[in-house]
Amino acid sequence: MSEPAIVATRDDFSRQLVLLREEAGLTVRELARAIGVPASTLGGYFTGAHLPRPGSKAFRDLLRACGVLDAPAVAAWDLALRRARRPGGGRGERSAEAPPEHPAPLAVSTRAPTDRLARQPRVRGRADLLKTLATVLRRTPGAEPAPAVRVLHGLGGSGKSTLALALARQAERQGIRVWWVAAGDPVLFTASVQAVAVDLGIAPEHLRLGSLPDRVWTCLNGYDRPWLLVFDGVDDPLRLALPGGGIADGNGWVRPIESAWGAVVVTTRNRDSRHWTASDERWVQLHAVDPLTPDAGAHVLLELAGDAAGDLAAAQRLSIRLGGLPLALSLAGRYLGEVTAMPPSFADPGDAAGFDDYVNAMDEGKHHELLDGSTAPDGGDRETIGRTWELSLDLLAKAGVPEARRVLRLLSCLRHGPIPIDLLRPDLLAASPLFPGLTARRLWQSIKELANVGLVDRQPTDDDAGESVVLHPLVREVSRRQDDMAGDAAAYLALLAALLSGAVGDLDPKHPSSWARWSALATHCAAPLDLVAEQGPGHVADAVALVEPALAATRYLRAAGHPAKAAEECAAALAAVRRLLDRDDPVVLALRHEQCRSWYDAGRYDQAKHDLHDVLERRRRVLGADHPDTATSAHYLGRVLFDHGLLEHARRYFAEALDARRRVLGERHPDTLTSFNNMAAVHLERGRTTDGEEARRELDIAEEMLREVLKARLEVLGEDHPATLVTYHHLSRVLQARGDLDQAERLVRRLVDVSVRVLGPNHRRTLDARQLSADVRHARGDAAEADELTRQVLHAREQVLGPDHPATLVSRHRLALVLHDLGSVREARDLLAEVVADRERVLGSRHPMTLRASADLAVLEER
Repeated sequence: MSEPAIVATRDDFSRQLVLLREEAGLTVRELARAIGVPASTLGGYFTGAHLPRPGSKAFRDLLRACGVLDAPAVAAWDLALRRARRPGGGRGERSAEAPPEHPAPLAVSTRAPTDRLARQPRVRGRADLLKTLATVLRRTPGAEPAPAVRVLHGLGGSGKSTLALALARQAERQGIRVWWVAAGDPVLFTASVQAVAVDLGIAPEHLRLGSLPDRVWTCLNGYDRPWLLVFDGVDDPLRLALPGGGIADGNGWVRPIESAWGAVVVTTRNRDSRHWTASDERWVQLHAVDPLTPDAGAHVLLELAGDAAGDLAAAQRLSIRLGGLPLALSLAGRYLGEVTAMPPSFADPGDAAGFDDYVNAMDEGKHHELLDGSTAPDGGDRETIGRTWELSLDLLAKAGVPEARRVLRLLSCLRHGPIPIDLLRPDLLAASPLFPGLTARRLWQSIKELANVGLVDRQPTDDDAGESVVLHPLVREVSRRQDDMAGDAAAYLALLAALLSGAVGDLDPKHPSSWARWSALATHCAAPLDLVAEQGPGHVADAVALVEPALAATRYLRAAGHPAKAAEECAAALAAVRRLLDRDDPVVLALRHEQCRSWYDAGRYDQAKHDLHDVLERRRRVLGADHPDTATSAHYLGRVLFDHGLLEHARRYFAEALDARRRVLGERHPDTLTSFNNMAAVHLERGRTTDGEEARRELDIAEEMLREVLKARLEVLGEDHPATLVTYHHLSRVLQARGDLDQAERLVRRLVDVSVRVLGPNHRRTLDARQLSADVRHARGDAAEADELTRQVLHAREQVLGPDHPATLVSRHRLALVLHDLGSVREARDLLAEVVADRERVLGSRHPMTLRASADLAVLEER
């Protein structure tokens, strides 16, 4: 019977694979036809001449054809293949996990390899942690006892061993006896602890008699001078415990220290408190070895690469891009040091020659030496980040959590940032071929174990309503680049679309009540499109399903007051779907429409006007003139024209949208009410720009329409809905224009209060309401308060919208008028001259707002 668990070498794997094929009753040719792989290729698998890639489609199809269907069995074969493909796992060579029956004596040393520090960059950013650890080397008599066993835990590559070496070197310089036990390999661990026992005076012939841990600890507790015992690389904490027990039992290789002299330091990727927390007393203390700060990481890079690679600021940018991971910083610094030291004629045009080059190359996915691994400059093998973390996943698979690997792959398919755990719906995962039959308990166990080995961090959400997981940026990048990802890309894409659609499908992107949830999900909604850009469009089965979450997220971003980000996400989504959908596809047109709306909210009126014309014409042709989406584009084209001062053109498009919406959606549909609201805005603007009886008539019409819309919106949407607040805003402006300042002020004060509560203090519409409040105070003759309020709004608009946004220019214009009334005539004139110049540049010299500012400036100059 085939047994993948005993595989250690290439020969082992090929023998077990032959047994599996024979158990299935298949010949090589029959199996080759069944899975669509050439018989010559398949024959190489069975002879060991070459091996498939772990997780590849060919290997999965082979297992399926041979009857290996359940996830644990597939994971066992996948793990066996990974062992066989390891360096040192070649033909006839046994790996550390399967020691030979008659092993040769191992040469081990318990001396700490502190000389290694001379070949590494200086230990930076760890001074406080080293100082804390140093307190266990020489404990003060009579002082309050502190745990003498310290556990350094962190992500692979975070510098745990380097930190332990720095402590060991410090101990040796103080005359403290140090033993160093390499605990990552079970054979080396056994040989090392036996060497410690012999060094403590235990006779070699007694090593197999009685309890060796008891004998060693008896000697340690009786040792007559300070000592430090380091267990390095304890990624399986149970290696330090007795069979069937745990470390907290205190009877394994790590125990409470009875002597006043000794200390133990353990380095591990596994921070699971179940292993390290003692039940009776706290004799173990954990210390997280976190990534370096941008400044500390920058100095590592500068030490290795030199000033030729860039200045401190550039090094800090690369340090941030690498997530402050010491191993990544070291590899990148050595690479850049080698490139900058080469004669120019030897440099490859594709080489990144500086810190910023390296950042740019990584962002473009072109610079993979760090992620893939290669040969070090001196020709020796170097530890690669990807291999470091795949070993952690191998450990989890051996510990009975094979699903952890694919859970990490799935998480890496999402964007960088907190990922709400409840996005990972167990029912949707179980329905995917990636996780057949996965239960909620198994999913939760996978997440917990990934956190325990540092590959993800668990953290509470901003609203404390649940948990999120966060991946180190390099963990995410490395996991996305593994061979098995390419073979499963279609399945990951389909699962991502299902998860994201399920999460956002019932969320209204326009309503503030959903914005807290949207803020956690929006950044991930375009993740499927990112994966398409990396893996190619050939894996896409349903392009519309991939695009819809991204489209909904752009609507949220715009509604929540982030128009520039919304426009950016629209542009990225449009670039991704060009290879998937026709330019007249309704989803593509919806993305273009949202991009135009975002440009409009960001103050980019000309760009929005030009593209909305095109989107409207295409929607008329593809969807029809009465389709709600066509009416929406007509409505927003009218909005853009309205803000261009083209009232009659705007009115025609508003009327077109209103007629279509009344016919198709009904009189009281929210979109129909929006059209009524904007028709009223046209009458309001006419009333503000005309005089006498005509102005009164237009304002009467506007007020009557707005009060009808307000009544309907209060009934249909409620008092706090953003659309209702828009109607309150327009009604306040009508009252201000009519001179009813008492009623206008009461209404606008309430509008500001509700807007702050519902939308937030710096939302674009809240700032509109606050500016209107300042305008009403100015109209009532309170120039001092108007000055204070306008300055507050101006500052906020400059921060949120930018100095050139038309709304920001409105606040500057209003401030100039207030300054004039306060007697600061010269300051008012200078500010208004700047407003005129900026409006000519941003809006054009013939725009009504430019002409109005010019007229006000002329009046000031006359005075």
